[in-house]
Amino acid sequence: MRYQDCAGSLDTVRKILKVNHAGEFGAVNIYRAQILVSKFFRRRYVPMLQNFMADETRHLNIFWTEIQKRHGVRCKSYWLCGVGGWAMGAISALFGKAGMMACTWAVESVVVHHLKEQLIYLNQQRDCGVYDAVKFILEDEENHRDIGYAEGGGNIFYLPFRFMISAFTEIVIRLGMR
Repeated sequence: MRYQDCAGSLDTVRKILKVNHAGEFGAVNIYRAQILVSKFFRRRYVPMLQNFMADETRHLNIFWTEIQKRHGVRCKSYWLCGVGGWAMGAISALFGKAGMMACTWAVESVVVHHLKEQLIYLNQQRDCGVYDAVKFILEDEENHRDIGYAEGGGNIFYLPFRFMISAFTEIVIRLGMR
């Protein structure tokens, strides 16, 4: 997806912030659900998931700070992202470690692609605050994606699951940017 100026009442930078903020809320809820299920069935994965959730919570706060600087409001899909994230997290946790890592890899692969496209647009807009926030967050998201793959998310048996999660993530982002 190429980011470009929009003609609506809300400029593209503020849309990016709102959608990214809602997405981070979804990610926090993915890990909340995975942690809950893992506490019962896979305790040894809880610390890794808690680290992921701490990163996503920090990202959520960074985007919220940038939204507030621009007198913005939450995305209309904020709660939908939270509920959808929780459902994806719970379902993926039921598939075990590989399922959780497939979910992480799928979501973060889409997110990394969008963040890189956003950096191109933000550089053209010369919005240093949002550019720096996205660039900082991109590194964490790439790390999550790579860990997801390395820890079993690339298992071929999870290909349909990854496809569904990637498609859902892409659709939510595109709808949010409308």
